[in-house]
Amino acid sequence: MNRRVWAIAATAILGVALALVWLGAPGVGVPVLTYHHVGEGPDWLYVRPADFERQLVYLRDNGYTTISVMDLARGLSGQAQMPRRPVVITFDDGYEDNYTAAFPILLRQKMQGTFFVVTGKMGQPGYLNWRQAGEMIGGGMELGSHTVHHYTLNEINLKELERELLASRIMLENNLQGSAPIFANPFGETAPAVVDLLGRTGYQAACSSVVGLNRPGGNLYMIRRLSVPASRFGLWEFRARLWWLNLKGQLGV
Repeated sequence: MNRRVWAIAATAILGVALALVWLGAPGVGVPVLTYHHVGEGPDWLYVRPADFERQLVYLRDNGYTTISVMDLARGLSGQAQMPRRPVVITFDDGYEDNYTAAFPILLRQKMQGTFFVVTGKMGQPGYLNWRQAGEMIGGGMELGSHTVHHYTLNEINLKELERELLASRIMLENNLQGSAPIFANPFGETAPAVVDLLGRTGYQAACSSVVGLNRPGGNLYMIRRLSVPASRFGLWEFRARLWWLNLKGQLGV
């Protein structure tokens, strides 16, 4: 192999190495990850407990510190300082395996999670009950609203939408000491009417399904998130998702 070929090969290898380092570096903003189930199940919503724990260990070993959605909102608005490399771990729907599987893993790894619950389903089979939710708050977790009935919010009228937002927050406050005035949109819907009503119904921050990192000055009622599906290719798939998210941050998109 002549010198020119060696030079081209070395340049290509160096370029790949630099790209991997660059993509592995934190992007410009804070990542918020979304989970649903932690357990064995039939579809992409179920992340196996062993995979979930490996993902948490990867985050910790790479310098990430978990914070709550309220911590994120205060940090983005300049009211509080965030750690050097923050990350938010969120769960939607309030399934029972959030308590039986995810909660013990988070405690074992000394990390924090935020759980958005459908208050009208609390205590139903397969969902959290109020006792479990209270224990999670006592263990350092954060709980917020995911509405009362999990309707598609852009398909209901304004009066019913306001009832969903307000009743869910009040139910949380009445049943859980220490619940947070935060919200996650069912199905990720981010209709303008929802954003307009959130502040009027007492919420201070809300999560969407828009993908991206979160930067100071952003809309606190449109917090961006990245879904974490069931793993097909092990930890590499999770790492690739974070690299892609950081790439978006580095490119400012």
